[in-house]
Amino acid sequence: MSNIVSKSSILILGGSYFIGRKIAEVFEEYGYSVSILNRGTKPLTSLNIEQITCDRNDTECMKKALNDRRFDCVVDVSFKDSSWVENLCDTLDFETVKSFVFISTSAVYDIENLKIPFKENDKLAENKYWTSYGLEKINAEKYYTDYFASMNTRLIILRPPYIYGENNYAKRESLIFKHICESNPIIIPKTNPKLQFIYTDDLAKIINHLFKNNASGTFNVGNKKSMTARDWVNACAKVVDKKVKIIECDYKSLNRNVRDFFPFFDYDNVLDVRKINSIFNEETPIETGLSNAYKWFLDNKSQIAFKENIEKNICEILAKSN
Repeated sequence: MSNIVSKSSILILGGSYFIGRKIAEVFEEYGYSVSILNRGTKPLTSLNIEQITCDRNDTECMKKALNDRRFDCVVDVSFKDSSWVENLCDTLDFETVKSFVFISTSAVYDIENLKIPFKENDKLAENKYWTSYGLEKINAEKYYTDYFASMNTRLIILRPPYIYGENNYAKRESLIFKHICESNPIIIPKTNPKLQFIYTDDLAKIINHLFKNNASGTFNVGNKKSMTARDWVNACAKVVDKKVKIIECDYKSLNRNVRDFFPFFDYDNVLDVRKINSIFNEETPIETGLSNAYKWFLDNKSQIAFKENIEKNICEILAKSN
């Protein structure tokens, strides 16, 4: 395999669930020495991946866990707030770290005052959709940018839109799969917003490519084309191989919130991805990614805990629409 890097070591902060887990699996496949740091609440997917058990809230635990450890690449997936960023920078020796990758988000953009597609140099600001989540990511980007400015470590900031794939604990595609399988209608906002996605496997491959090619900077990462909410639901139905009834809902007239029934906010979340595509333009077709996610759903649906209030909201809205 041309992508194999036999001796490079990578530390992934996270790695138990969704995004970090996929990054760990892909980098192991490419031949890296992979370590993951998390609380150890989920079993490892491979005996070849090292588990470093630590709570990022605990500074002393972080110091002990990372003392005298050396890595070529570090990927921060599990960021929660600024204290985690400071703890990491205070406890990890970056002397050997060639690349540091921060998984940020499209939620950092000043969404209410920008036009799509959002570009890397567009204004960042807390917005009404993502509130403190977006603001914390903005603060983390700034902290890392300032911290690495005088160091030899290359900083890579990735801003994905909606990430999908197997093990997605956000229960976005899984919620839709569930209702399609049960022959229930799918409710979408009347505005039919534009959505942009990236498959977890593609995100991991982008990280590998940027590391191998000594890249640095901020990159929007996502599929080349966005799709409407209706198109996305139909794509989900296609992999389930069932027809679906889609109901457009004027939820504001019902004094509802869009997240009461739909797994995305009601705005066009579309990024300009020309910068990353000039370096790496491989992309998993949405049908393939959703098909893989659906297979995972079928194998794990008995263990997926859907929110009871969401199910209740959907039933109430459907009752009013009939």
